Amino acid sequence: MHTVGSNPRRVVPDTLNAMDVAFPLGYPFDVPSHSFLWVAGRTELVSSSSLIPDPTTRRHAILAIGSNASPAQLTRKFGDDRFVDPSSPDGCIPVISAEVDGVDVVYGAHLAEYGALPATLVDTPGSCAHVFVTWLTTAQLERMNETEGLGPSYQLRQVTKVRSQGKDVDSAMSYVTVEGVAVLDGGPLGLVGIQAPGSSWPRGSQRRAWDLLSIDMGRGTDGTALLDSVLHSRRWRGRVESHLASHRLAETQAPVVAWS
Repeated sequence: MHTVGSNPRRVVPDTLNAMDVAFPLGYPFDVPSHSFLWVAGRTELVSSSSLIPDPTTRRHAILAIGSNASPAQLTRKFGDDRFVDPSSPDGCIPVISAEVDGVDVVYGAHLAEYGALPATLVDTPGSCAHVFVTWLTTAQLERMNETEGLGPSYQLRQVTKVRSQGKDVDSAMSYVTVEGVAVLDGGPLGLVGIQAPGSSWPRGSQRRAWDLLSIDMGRGTDGTALLDSVLHSRRWRGRVESHLASHRLAETQAPVVAWS
């Protein structure tokens, strides 16, 4: 995680038209307000007592703090033949609401392949972030690592003080950006869709993040124009990434989880 104080990116399969600003501005996409099961491309509600549908299957507790809690994004990432059998453990992902003490979910200091500023964590004493836990099989975690660009773009960090359905979640991990936290208008900007009682960071949509980034770069108040330039020009993408690299909160030395 991060505390207050140009790498290659991996893209999700069948990436949508990256030349349309509407797609990245929709990040983190259609995240529900409740727990659900993703089952081979469709969703099912879960009861308050269900956590993992098959208790004999070993699953990994991975926080979903951004688009990984979106059913549509999960379908894009897990669309190949390994994950389309609803009767297989690999065809089902429980996405369960959770709370994490001492952190907030903010925008990271790098660009996703499709142009969005993705989510990451920042240490925020007194805060309680309301997120999700995705319970992934080993095959699903390997695939998620591929889509996240584990190594160049993200690291897996151990996260403590995670609770889900009234129970502590041991060995929880979260993807955090290698590049750190974006500094927008002087500090981190929390994702507007993430509740984080106790955090004093302002909150904003992806559009608001791009508006602030545009202002910070002296490009005016309309962030969509800057985003459009990034999607059509490698030169502009490089300029934005350089700006983010010089306006960020760097990584701490929190434990990194090795994965191979």
